[in-house]
Amino acid sequence: MLKTFSIKQVSEMTGVSKNRIREWADKGLLPGVQRISVGNREHRRFTQSDIHLVMRIKEYQEQEYVLKIATENSKRGSLLKQSEDIL
Repeated sequence: MLKTFSIKQVSEMTGVSKNRIREWADKGLLPGVQRISVGNREHRRFTQSDIHLVMRIKEYQEQEYVLKIATENSKRGSLLKQSEDIL
């Protein structure tokens, strides 16, 4: 089974606030995020790929890219990385 991480763990690993990660997930910028129900609450679970995308978006934003462009570049970079891993 694929290891997943809580939003708190992702925030601690990436230095991105939990609120910012929630915002990005709610806007659909982190499409792989899983949601699980525990009682009356819903929790987000993140894979290593999601964490990588969060870090790349953060890096682009630190370079003053707007969120939309940062996300597009991050996803493109992730796809390039995946294709490099295949080769």
